[in-house]
Amino acid sequence: MQLYHLKKVKYMDSQQFNYLGIIGIVGAALMVIGVFMNWITIDAVLGDDIKYSGMDIWSDRGDKYELPNQLKYTFVPLFSLIAGIIALLLMILPTFMNMDKFQNINNILGIVATVLSLIVVVCGLLFYFQTPDDWDDPLRKIDGIKINFGFWLVIVGAIITFIGGAMPILKNKAL
Repeated sequence: MQLYHLKKVKYMDSQQFNYLGIIGIVGAALMVIGVFMNWITIDAVLGDDIKYSGMDIWSDRGDKYELPNQLKYTFVPLFSLIAGIIALLLMILPTFMNMDKFQNINNILGIVATVLSLIVVVCGLLFYFQTPDDWDDPLRKIDGIKINFGFWLVIVGAIITFIGGAMPILKNKAL
């Protein structure tokens, strides 16, 4: 008669799992998703409104009289996409492997995610408050520009990632 020995399976302890790190993962995902959504709409007097996603703004599509070529800080959507992907990857380890032996690594990853998200917020505010010189020309004056949901989704995602990136540091200091 052969006896089967069942190995004792050790499940992840709740102390190893950082529930607050999920906040950083959600924020980073919002940053990535927001880049592909509508950032700017120009109200058209005759015809359909002209809409630009974050990637349209970065890629400078259109001729020199269209909006993306008149904007400054057109790198913000691409930087937000890259920072969101990096922050998403960086927040996985501090969220699911928050053990003592990974404490220093998790702190560093949290700091990097926090700094990236802070830079996205600052660059996003620069994008929002820009005043292109070309808009002062009465022949090229653009009225009816609206900042839309995609831009705000990136900013909110960056703020959430900032909070979520600080959580592994705060949790490890409390232990």
